[in-house]
Amino acid sequence: MNTRLTLRAILHCPDDVFRDISIDSTASLEELHGAIARAYDLEPGQMASFYTTDDHWTQLDEIPLIAMDPQGLGAMADHPLSRILGGSGQRLIFIYDFLAMWTFMVEFVRQDPGDAGAAEVVLSYGTRPKEAPDPEFAGEGGLAYAEEEDEEEDEYGFDEEDLDGYSSDAW
Repeated sequence: MNTRLTLRAILHCPDDVFRDISIDSTASLEELHGAIARAYDLEPGQMASFYTTDDHWTQLDEIPLIAMDPQGLGAMADHPLSRILGGSGQRLIFIYDFLAMWTFMVEFVRQDPGDAGAAEVVLSYGTRPKEAPDPEFAGEGGLAYAEEEDEEEDEYGFDEEDLDGYSSDAW
């Protein structure tokens, strides 16, 4: 009997949006790349990379779809999931389509006995936005959300709520 992994691909956005994908443990990162793109109904055929990460989701070493750096970690096809995402605490950052920058945090959920077969979504939560959220990469490669400007702030950064109780009439 074969082993299947359940991996969670969390879309990096302000809302809770994730897909749990069941995939054969002998599949490669390249196959997971395709499974995530299908699970989120993304345009197929875009370049993408996985990145190793630490416990704080700091982006570390790149694992590209096509390896071009002889000193790098190799291509996605060179990495079986059982080795890189096959246990508790293992996680990767996945960036799909370098123009749109769809960014996902991918982590191990569980391992179960099961038959070999195509990857499938076993849990879907939330709705994917029409356009990729605008992530900012906060210091040391970590992920953060782009902050939206408050349109009601004045030129000094104060909004009406900050000025409640103050009046220029007292001057």
